[in-house]
Amino acid sequence: MTFPVEPRSGDTDARGLFPAQDPDVRSKVLPLFSFDPDDTEWRPVGHGTAFRIDASSRCLSAYHVLEDLFALDASGSGPALRPDRRLAALEIEGLGFRRAPVPTGAWRPLSGSFALCAVATVPFQAPQLRNLTELVVLRIKSGREGSTPYWPLDLRRWRPAIGERVLALGYADLDHVDGARGRPWPVFRVAADWPGGMSGGPVFNEADHVVGVVSSGIAGGVGTATYFSGWNMPERIMGSIDPDNPGRLLCHGVYNEEGDLALATQDAKAAGRFAEERGYSDMSVVSVDPTQDGWVRVERRW
Repeated sequence: MTFPVEPRSGDTDARGLFPAQDPDVRSKVLPLFSFDPDDTEWRPVGHGTAFRIDASSRCLSAYHVLEDLFALDASGSGPALRPDRRLAALEIEGLGFRRAPVPTGAWRPLSGSFALCAVATVPFQAPQLRNLTELVVLRIKSGREGSTPYWPLDLRRWRPAIGERVLALGYADLDHVDGARGRPWPVFRVAADWPGGMSGGPVFNEADHVVGVVSSGIAGGVGTATYFSGWNMPERIMGSIDPDNPGRLLCHGVYNEEGDLALATQDAKAAGRFAEERGYSDMSVVSVDPTQDGWVRVERRW
């Protein structure tokens, strides 16, 4: 196996970057922008990259990419998007980025977010959010019909090794995002120039699995990535991902009288309604791959 995309001869520039124009790749990696909803003259500002991690609407990015857009919610216990900002992703599957007008519907709004944050209190200052894990899940619905394509994540098995190749995808030079440094999450360094704008993009191993996110670029051709294995925060933040099987999703499963899987969904209420309407009582968490047949019953609570 190899990376999801490889450079063609002559495509790589002096920084080691090359364009990825495959529509399948582009459909899963999204540039993020913010704008002021009350200022029609303010152009969208690029913030970095997000990528799809399940077949519904979940995307992943680096928390520091959006850190300035979040403020404490009304309860003072968690993050909420600032009222003077809006966040949107540009779904550019099939488009030549920067080469064609953006069609209607290509801007995809944020419909929700989740991150584990701390509330820092300093005397004589207003409480502020503090980045704890460098990971943030965003809800960004796709404009395409049917199941949304996504990247398989390896949350437990892969470990960084000296000399191993990795690949990062993202929107290089998409405005400027300050990299996160000196923070308490596991990172590895790479001998690569990952410019601003790539932050939050997926990092692949050669098994074609996403093993982390781009965290920062450092002057001198060194980048860092926050990786998933070795700690349990990624599993807690990304509850829909089967941590033991890359590409498989954890869903609410409903079984018929014969013990066959009748429904698998990430919507708990929909699963409950389905079971009640049909008189089914056997329900559990189930691991499924939307692109393949078969399922695995998981004996644990959702």
